[in-house]
Amino acid sequence: MKYDFSDLQGKNVLLVGGFGLIGKELSYGFSSLGANLIIVDRVVDEVFLKKLSKINNSKNISFLFDISKKKEIDDMVGFSYSKFKKIDVLVNCSFPRTTDWSLGIENVPFESVQKNLLDHLGGYYYISQQVALKMSKNKRGSIINFSSIYGLVAPTFSIYENTNMTTAPAYALIKGGINTMTKYFASYFGNKNIRVNCISPGGVFDNQDPKFVKRYKELTPLARMAVPKDLVLPVLFLASDASRYITGHNLLVDGGWTIH
Repeated sequence: MKYDFSDLQGKNVLLVGGFGLIGKELSYGFSSLGANLIIVDRVVDEVFLKKLSKINNSKNISFLFDISKKKEIDDMVGFSYSKFKKIDVLVNCSFPRTTDWSLGIENVPFESVQKNLLDHLGGYYYISQQVALKMSKNKRGSIINFSSIYGLVAPTFSIYENTNMTTAPAYALIKGGINTMTKYFASYFGNKNIRVNCISPGGVFDNQDPKFVKRYKELTPLARMAVPKDLVLPVLFLASDASRYITGHNLLVDGGWTIH
């Protein structure tokens, strides 16, 4: 046995949210190992797809879809299997949210919380359900859900003071639900040799308010925010046979944020 990620070569990867900040870096990572990608998102970046096609001659296609719509999920899963016949790895990395996402808890309407839960957590559930049922026929697969440190610990609200930033109340509900859902799926589909895990990143740098960034760094043992590249190897590890005896796990990639 080789102790690397070489088993991902030629594998078919369904990457949901693959044109986002983190998704693009994951796309490069999978492509560099020769995996074939189906990248689905609300937008399609054709220029990015052409760049990917030059890496290890991997086959990469895209599909425009909305995770909040059941029919579009059905169409996307059907499209994926019609193109590649089977999916070896599913990565749920999309981040749907309503336009009032940035409101503080005092002003968030109940209807907004409902919609965000249904779109984000509900979308992850339905995609995972549909793909896991198909993976069951091959008795093999890896599903990786993106969660967050805020699915495990409470926010430190002082880091947001005097900025236009906050963390949405629905975010903790969604990410906590993803953690529990991951364990449920891991338990249910384990006898089909389908592994289900999640990744919980800490804060990822995206040109946030400098005051927030400074405070975040001060509270992080590694003294910096994450960058998208920090998440690639952990995801590849969970996708590959290198983690073949790991399921139901929440891998914290947070620079030590949650150790206190």
